[in-house]
Amino acid sequence: MYLSAVSPVMNAVGDMTLSEKGISSAKVILTGFVVVFAVLVLLICIIKIYSAIVSRAQRSGVRVKKKKSPEKPLPAAAPAVAEEITPDGDPDHVPEEVVAVIAAAVAVMYGGREKVRIKSVKRSGAKRSAWANAGVLENTRPF
Repeated sequence: MYLSAVSPVMNAVGDMTLSEKGISSAKVILTGFVVVFAVLVLLICIIKIYSAIVSRAQRSGVRVKKKKSPEKPLPAAAPAVAEEITPDGDPDHVPEEVVAVIAAAVAVMYGGREKVRIKSVKRSGAKRSAWANAGVLENTRPF
């Protein structure tokens, strides 16, 4: 039964000339290329649409966060007070040099435009260093 179904196809291929076989194989190859590239273009369009949806959702999320938390004005300027920092026996003690560097950084950040005051300086309770946190944020940032 199988041979009876295949034999007409084999007879048709056997009756073809060499140029007809070449044209037939070129049609099959061309059809394969068209199908593959059409599917690739379709996938590219789907990915671009998905990317646009995600970026639009992220931008709207940023706008909502900005509206919910308005910036509060900073209090009037005064020099950093080192007496507010805990004594040397405390493990949370921050050296006066560090306080001076923080005060200088704040002064440079705000420039002469605004007068700011540093109320206190405390060690953060973070278990990772700032560099480790930056690395984690960089490697887990969404697309």
